[in-house]
Amino acid sequence: MVVYVDILFLDNFCADAALLYCAVRTVRGEVSWLRIALAAALGAALGTGYAVFCLYFTVPAAVDFLVRWGVLFLLPLPAARYKRAATWLACSLAFVGYMAAFAGILTALFARGQPSAAGGELAFSAPGIPSGVLVAACVAFAFLAEKLVRRLLARAEVVACTCRCVLRLGGQRAEAEGFVDTGNRLRDARGRPVAVAERSAVAALLAQAVLCGRPFERVAVRTVNGRGSLPAVRVDMLEIYCGGRAHILEDVTVALSPQPLAGEYRLILPASLAKEKDFRVVREGEDAP
Repeated sequence: MVVYVDILFLDNFCADAALLYCAVRTVRGEVSWLRIALAAALGAALGTGYAVFCLYFTVPAAVDFLVRWGVLFLLPLPAARYKRAATWLACSLAFVGYMAAFAGILTALFARGQPSAAGGELAFSAPGIPSGVLVAACVAFAFLAEKLVRRLLARAEVVACTCRCVLRLGGQRAEAEGFVDTGNRLRDARGRPVAVAERSAVAALLAQAVLCGRPFERVAVRTVNGRGSLPAVRVDMLEIYCGGRAHILEDVTVALSPQPLAGEYRLILPASLAKEKDFRVVREGEDAP
């Protein structure tokens, strides 16, 4: 059996680097490419050396299990700085999970079933995966995993799913129950996030906007039925209240839905307007900071 040590090292290094990056990002750690590269190089060296060692020596199953899983849990330790042991443990669990998912994907795509030597069983192996394919798969996996993690973290950062909201325009105000929707990615002409309100919920504000000569604009939307647009108006202030805290914003664009919104809420907020870090203790009606 011929083993190309350089190719084996490169494949292990790329896989370890990609999965360590995903694990550190998952626990919101500070990404240091130098640390990740050093940890990946260490993992590649241990993996390559152990693979070559196993070609010449028989390793008991229990020892093999401890070596493999021990390296998996310890490898994230030099990949980043951790303030708490719990963060390192979470990073290690994420790394193991990503490793299992990545290995499962490669097995599903490249594995071939062959009868075992003892007969009666079907063993699966994935030999001969081109090195370039493996490297490209590492990059693609890291890219997709990071996008998934960002979406999950965006859900975790919002203060709550529902909030009491007050909209102000001129001397008029409208109150509505708001729902924080991470799928709301509408943007106005300025590139700012847009809330969506039932037209009937903000009728008083619309009348005030007409009296003040406030211009209306169109916001592009995409639905299952295709592309379209909604009329929108800029309100002077949007106050979001939740748990005795508030986030007060000025000059917010609100799109108008002609149909009632699903559920008991009448305003859909983008997640970027309801992040936990933006809320502070404030009395209703207090000026925005």
